[in-house]
Amino acid sequence: MLQPLKSASQYKVKSVSIPAPFGGLNSRDSVDLMKPTDAIVMSNFFPTVEKLTLREGYTSFCTSIGSGDVETLVEHNAGSNRQLLAIGSNGTLYQIDSGSAVSKKTGLSNGRSQTTAFNGRTIFANGAEQFSWDGSSAADISLTLSDSSAQGTLKGVHAHKNRIYWWRGTDQSFYYSATVDTFAGNMTLFNLGVVADKGGNIISMATITIDGGEGLDDLLAIILASGQVLVYSGSNPGSGFSLIGTFRIAEPVNEPRCVAKFGGDVAVSTKEGYIALSQVMKNDVIGTRAAALSEKIRGTVIAQVASTGSTTGWQTFVSPDGTKIYFNYPTGDTNDPYNQHVFNPIINAWCVFEALPARVWGSYNGDTYFGGASGVVFKMGGFADVSDAITGDVATAYNYFGDRASIKRFSSVAPMLEASTTVSFDFGIAVDQEPVSALNLSTTSFASELATWDVASWDDFHWADQAGAGITQRRKSTSRLGRSAAVRIKVATSSQSVSFIAANFTYLPGGPF
Repeated sequence: MLQPLKSASQYKVKSVSIPAPFGGLNSRDSVDLMKPTDAIVMSNFFPTVEKLTLREGYTSFCTSIGSGDVETLVEHNAGSNRQLLAIGSNGTLYQIDSGSAVSKKTGLSNGRSQTTAFNGRTIFANGAEQFSWDGSSAADISLTLSDSSAQGTLKGVHAHKNRIYWWRGTDQSFYYSATVDTFAGNMTLFNLGVVADKGGNIISMATITIDGGEGLDDLLAIILASGQVLVYSGSNPGSGFSLIGTFRIAEPVNEPRCVAKFGGDVAVSTKEGYIALSQVMKNDVIGTRAAALSEKIRGTVIAQVASTGSTTGWQTFVSPDGTKIYFNYPTGDTNDPYNQHVFNPIINAWCVFEALPARVWGSYNGDTYFGGASGVVFKMGGFADVSDAITGDVATAYNYFGDRASIKRFSSVAPMLEASTTVSFDFGIAVDQEPVSALNLSTTSFASELATWDVASWDDFHWADQAGAGITQRRKSTSRLGRSAAVRIKVATSSQSVSFIAANFTYLPGGPF
């Protein structure tokens, strides 16, 4: 059947501005079906509501946590008394908030402790020793277990409703304090027994907050290696402790640090993705996908767990301001041993952070820290990775510009970036699902002068924003035919923050052939 001819106006050159892909990284969907707001590549760019911002850098904070790996990093928070504590692979506890490492306890069997805050103290357990820190000194904890077991095997600890809980991580039982506000002395055994009918040892515990109908209720969630999650109400396992539900998730990563509280919710790293426990409980789902935070990158996570899931270094960590959830994972690459899948819980968007050598994460006084190799603790902040440039890489999804059938002749692309001074970056255009990794990128830069309206040349200068940063735009001429187009941008800097705001495409629409 003959199709009506397009009017002459339909063949006029069009210029379309496409926002930066604030939908975040998408490794799930086919590039042919991906939303234009998503990204095929997003490395070291963090998505926000209005733009993508190059991640912050880090500086060396403390360099003397022994000579091996930093294994534990925790903030002691007792009201106005805040301190940053670290344990190295040398088995020594250090206070490091001054930037210098002051030894506080030596001779630990290993440096990888689980911790919890309890009544002005920080409680530690590492599978061999249990001890507390009161703000000035560390002291061993003496426990009397009701089944006469040796306390030295306890590797997990959690505080819930003014009561302390301990577990070995090798079975389905835990111990709890017989009286509130007590972390030492008599501990009573609680065996999960037939309730834990899917098997699996205790991996972790967490406090989750839900609306119980008469206000918010704090519940105890017990996560088992089988993926079974047991949720209890009440404050005393010996009296009034009630199982309110058993739920199934995929098997968690076999690492106690795979669990972290964010807001009233709990995030868990599993073998099939990163999930929010509240969604499991809300929807009464079996499995992971319906509760997944990471559905858009599910395949990537599954592959990573299959590759390095048994390697130490997995951790779920929430930034102090709650705007980022870091899912740390070992890469298996000696040059870049750890990367992070980073989630923005405000807009439900993902990215990947690379070149952050973080074996363990922690916070102190509202700032984010991480521990790496060679006894070094780093502090997040600044525009460089110590002295190295931060490299950001983003490739937008393919955009059909509202017309999937028609071939277009793309004549130019102009990325729009925000920077305070001169910025150099590489960019290129791809059409019709050609691999963005194969793009021949060209380098351009912008002068540092801010533009003046009606004086500066369009596309050649910064347009000043209210903060004094400049909105930069550089047009690249091209002559590509295709139904869809994407743009890839790479930027490396060690001196400023850079944001990707939008990309302007110019094209001539054609017919369906």
